[in-house]
Order: sequence, then C-alpha cells, then structure tokens
Amino acid sequence: MEEQAIERLIQIDARAVEISASREKQLEDLERRYKEEEQKMIRDFARRIEDETGEAARKILQEGKEEVEKLNLKIAQILENMERDFEKICKDMADEILGRIFDIKRETHG
Repeated sequence: MEEQAIERLIQIDARAVEISASREKQLEDLERRYKEEEQKMIRDFARRIEDETGEAARKILQEGKEEVEKLNLKIAQILENMERDFEKICKDMADEILGRIFDIKRETHG
C-alpha cells in the first residue's frame, strides 16, 4: 500500500514536471510567434511608409504602433492567464500530494 502511494507520488511529480515543461514550451512558442509576428508587422509597415508620403505615412506608422501595443497587451494577458493556470495546477497537485500523505499517515497510525 505504501509502495503504491509512493509510486503515485512519483507519478504525480513526473506529471507536474511534464506540465511545467509543456507550459514553458508553450510560453517560448508564444513568445517566438509574437516576435515573428511583430517583425513581420514592422517590415510590412516599413514598406508601406516607404511607398507613401507625408500625413499618410505618419497615419500608417501610428496604426502600426497601436497594433503592436494591442498585441503586447493580448500576449501579456495570455501569458498571465497561462501562468495563473500553471500555478493553480501546481497548487492543486501539491494539495493532492499533501492530502495523500496525510491519508497514508492516518492509515498507518490510525
């Protein structure tokens, strides 16, 4: 019984490591995609600015900056949500592990 509990704790810990690695990879992928999209937007807007003059060029640049700011805000929110979800998963797993440890102690001393 105790071996099963230890085995389960090991499995839970391994799963926590997997989840953590997965979340880190998702964050890295999201950051990479964001940077690629940001670079693409910068290139597109730079090309437009070269093609247009005066007020039209200033307007396009301003729109580009606003879009980048919106993307930054969206990505920050996504990252915040992912971090919150990850922290909740870790807390839930820790609570489950502690609960199981207490259950085992109660069973063995009970």
